[in-house]
Amino acid sequence: MGTLSIDEITSAIDGKTTSNPHNRIDEILCDSRKINQNSEKNILFFALKGERFDGHQFVSESFDKGAKLAVVEYKPTNINNEDRLIYVDNTSTALGKLAKYYKSFFNIPVVGITGSVGKTITKEFIANVLSQKYNVLKSKGNFNTLVGLSLTIFEMNEYHDIAILELGTNHFGEIKNLTQICQPSIAFIICIGESHLEFLQDIDGVFQEKFDIFKFSHPDTLKIFNGNIIFLEKYKGNKNYISYGENVNNDFVLSSMSIENSRYSFRLNNEKYIIYDDVKHNIFNAIPAIILGKRYGLVNNEIQQGLLIKPDVNLRMEMLRNIKNNWYIIADCYNANPVSMHSALDYLNNLSSPNKFAILGDMLELGTKSIEFHKEIVSHIKQFKLNKVISIGELSNYYNGDVHYNSATEFLQDYDKYSFPHNSVILIKGSRALKLEKIVQRMVG
Repeated sequence: MGTLSIDEITSAIDGKTTSNPHNRIDEILCDSRKINQNSEKNILFFALKGERFDGHQFVSESFDKGAKLAVVEYKPTNINNEDRLIYVDNTSTALGKLAKYYKSFFNIPVVGITGSVGKTITKEFIANVLSQKYNVLKSKGNFNTLVGLSLTIFEMNEYHDIAILELGTNHFGEIKNLTQICQPSIAFIICIGESHLEFLQDIDGVFQEKFDIFKFSHPDTLKIFNGNIIFLEKYKGNKNYISYGENVNNDFVLSSMSIENSRYSFRLNNEKYIIYDDVKHNIFNAIPAIILGKRYGLVNNEIQQGLLIKPDVNLRMEMLRNIKNNWYIIADCYNANPVSMHSALDYLNNLSSPNKFAILGDMLELGTKSIEFHKEIVSHIKQFKLNKVISIGELSNYYNGDVHYNSATEFLQDYDKYSFPHNSVILIKGSRALKLEKIVQRMVG
């Protein structure tokens, strides 16, 4: 991060302070645990408030560890020197305002990505391809909330050529806010499906929320979307809109998908590409990287090199192996909704292994139709010849699996009684809150 004066910061966030306006800040943190006591940085701590925590309780700790100032909504206890406090109405809003201000110093392309599934791996594909030629700033992991987006923007420096940012949501208005903060010059909507329905209500609500990345971008922003999204059909061919998909009415037409040496190959506008694995839906996650590679002057060989790099994602269709038992474990338990559950089961079904097992957890945040969505998975499971389906959680009981457990911990207490055959393939899929990664760790050994 570059440096900002206290005067600049207070102006940007509508803050009030008695601190010296000429003092400067060169690092911004929201987690007191990440403050290094030996750091030579001039750290500004944002006291954010969440459902389970209040950052104001950690202001004193942040000062003890070396933070110079803190942005607060009220005076925390045990703080005597008010010169070290910047007061605002809302610390989260202030963080976004400061990120927007800081971004204004950089005239580089910003790519914003949203969608119901696949945002993180799409971001990684794009970064891997563009990194063949450019210095790329990308969101870490799934840093796609207001906090994550802002902290990524604060990492922007003069040596970056392009920024790839992930925009996530589970409430109305969040994509609008994130779009206005990062102001993408290129915006992607990669998928619309039933996700976060607890607050977004239905698939129409999901689309309206995701569409805000187009709606609140600059009119000249290049808007790129998956041509299978029926809500966006009318935008095909419009100025500043680009679509991709199998239908020939798309700008980038996908064809000739096949597996070669355990990797998917395909043609896009009749040019051949190969991705790093044999997960079919990753073709659609890779296409945005090809489109941007073309746009930013990469030759096909450079694009291809980037597509063969394994994206840096954990617990998302991650292929792991227990060598002792020769088990192949598909760890896809970072998130779950009907779209990703169907895709994961389809992938398991298409594998040639004679021994296939599924350990399936709840799909959370699906709102009033949650039970219905879980029941729909049953018909999907019945299409396949799986040795055994083990369900974990409360809602997963509606999968009608062979065995049910209330939690991952409960399953692990019974783990030793399961003797999965050698050469088994085991899919572990469910929402993050189920903590199915505990099972992954145990099975990998």
